[in-house]
Amino acid sequence: MAESQEQWYQRQAVEHLAQHIPFEQDVASKAEQIEMLRSLVLRHGREMDPEQFGFEARCELIRLGLWDRIGPGPRPEDQEGEELF
Repeated sequence: MAESQEQWYQRQAVEHLAQHIPFEQDVASKAEQIEMLRSLVLRHGREMDPEQFGFEARCELIRLGLWDRIGPGPRPEDQEGEELF
């Protein structure tokens, strides 16, 4: 999966935010950064290659429940018996 320059910038933004959030001391700033991260992941996460993320960013995305939104999602035919609502 080759990345365009725009996809690279988006992935870098996600990775940098995810790495910075655990060290943020100000609660309001931390909450704002989490919302920025969520917004980026919800908008662009499916276009990102999960293999490109580092360990720290991956751990933080997992902790925030966003890791499943990175990379192509499961195909509808892969979800036998699961309802899609």
